Amino acid sequence: MLTLAVALPVALLARLWPFERAVDRTPEAVAAILRDFLEGTGGPNDWDDFESVPITDPKLEDIRRRAAQAGPSETDHDVLVALLSEVEAMARARTEG
Repeated sequence: MLTLAVALPVALLARLWPFERAVDRTPEAVAAILRDFLEGTGGPNDWDDFESVPITDPKLEDIRRRAAQAGPSETDHDVLVALLSEVEAMARARTEG
């Protein structure tokens, strides 16, 4: 009973903590973020927000994590372009299917 009394408030706080929450993003939205970064047209905080906030879709989350590793600190354009192609293919599959 004591465990429940401690675990329940912790679980509720974890769900309310804004930086731990995953967001719903579409493949199109992820592609736009990657494209903007590669073209240098994104806003000043767009990339930071993208790499800091998990995505609920596991496939897009995997792309986000790999993009974050290839991102600004040591930007690997080839990896980011490959990830953009991957997420664009996901977006096309959604519209065709």
